[in-house]
Amino acid sequence: MNLTKLFASLLVLPMFTFCNAGTTDSGTETGDETEPVFTIIGDQEFHFGGEGGTATLKFSTNMDWTAEPGSSWIKVNPSSGAAGENISVTITCEKTTKQKKRTSDITMSIPKRMILVDITQDGDLMAGAAPEFKNGDVLQANSLLTEKFLTEVTYQDKTCTQDTKIFDYYGGFDGVNLTWENWGDEWPDGDMPCQYSIRWSQDALESGAMKLHMEDELGWSGDLDIAEGALYVNITNLVPNDKYTYSVTTAGGKVLAQGNFSTKGSLHQVYFLGDPQKGNIKGGGARNARDFGGWKTLDGKTIKYRKIYRGGRLNEKWSPYPLNAQGEKEVVFEGIKAELDLRGNSDVMFTPAVEGLDHCAPVIEQGGKTMLVSDKEKTKECFMFVYNSVKANKPVHFHCSLGRDRTGTLGILILGLLGVREGDIAKEYELTYFAPVGYSVSSSDKKSNPQPIFKNTRMAWVYSDVVPYFWELAGDGTFAEGVQKYLVDVAGVSQDVIDDFRALMLE
Repeated sequence: MNLTKLFASLLVLPMFTFCNAGTTDSGTETGDETEPVFTIIGDQEFHFGGEGGTATLKFSTNMDWTAEPGSSWIKVNPSSGAAGENISVTITCEKTTKQKKRTSDITMSIPKRMILVDITQDGDLMAGAAPEFKNGDVLQANSLLTEKFLTEVTYQDKTCTQDTKIFDYYGGFDGVNLTWENWGDEWPDGDMPCQYSIRWSQDALESGAMKLHMEDELGWSGDLDIAEGALYVNITNLVPNDKYTYSVTTAGGKVLAQGNFSTKGSLHQVYFLGDPQKGNIKGGGARNARDFGGWKTLDGKTIKYRKIYRGGRLNEKWSPYPLNAQGEKEVVFEGIKAELDLRGNSDVMFTPAVEGLDHCAPVIEQGGKTMLVSDKEKTKECFMFVYNSVKANKPVHFHCSLGRDRTGTLGILILGLLGVREGDIAKEYELTYFAPVGYSVSSSDKKSNPQPIFKNTRMAWVYSDVVPYFWELAGDGTFAEGVQKYLVDVAGVSQDVIDDFRALMLE
């Protein structure tokens, strides 16, 4: 209950006449004034379950009246009216999205008088639960928006100046489907992988925290703590074309849920939880992030999963902080053990986003060819940190602020060195289009950027700056040979390191 309203109501309560259900009072005239009368008929306090619903408030009054909900999740109809007997107001309580109970009120006002009607709603223990799946199901791993783009588009090598197909796909700030007018409500979150829930019966609960254990056919396993009293746990960040087993157990060892499922898709997207953000950037957490695993090379090999991740920032100097406590646990659950921060002086951080991660921050101000040539020593430092992390079996997440320019430059270098076809690297680069406006558009400020559009296609900025440079170094050779020539002749990386890196990353 609002404290200001409560104080005001206490001051005026002695001036009200309250009657038992079914009784009424009439006003009395004193000189030229009529004494205000407001009589609640029946309930003055209303309780709703988590699903919400409707209820009826009945009252009589000798004055014109208004009804004002204290919270947006409460609606009243009508919200005002004339004096009368047995007046009815319909109270509508929306379904909650929270697990905790919430309270509010409705202020019923007549001239110089008001009374508060208390509203209480139970929390929904299943609030926030993703769609449930069944034992043995085949689950889509990455978002369907990115899947459509990846499976339908084919780019030929050396064509980045000719065209881009990314604007044919829904999911980015293209100025047509998503604009300043609708992005806050309709943004499709195409940079986020699909999410599912494992559920269990409330009757099976025991006291104490619970634990989720998952394993897959690729040799990964992870454990995630679940809060006491929860009836579900959401799972996400699934590797495509994989098979998983899972179990949820109590502190005493009782199994609440167990089973298996397999996955499909073309991309290992990852997202780590953060608190909702205010302002122009929609959604908190680690955005625009994905694994390099699964991409095919020209010689028929495949990049291994859970070795190298790229994305947007994991931490920052200002609020809101991208990762919350649960998001930090999810980073550990995924198995990431190293963080490479590519940001410049204005926002770089020299401590890891999650305690215990190996950390490197060379301080790089600009991506593109400038990063490769003017900052070649720092580019070498970045590559060596990635190589040493992989060699030490410490999966590494590298990022700048948005995971777009400096991250895109290093991403082109790594995928190119491993032998991914240049046309496919273009598709990986353009996936940033599916991230929120603060990541996929150069400015999320409406005043300075009134008609924003995603400009970081393969035809502009980093991609069109970096890729021709590597092709020039390649001469008549492959794109991989051009990247290798850069690393050896310009950055000063040894051939032995390059050969070892390929051996560690490819299967």
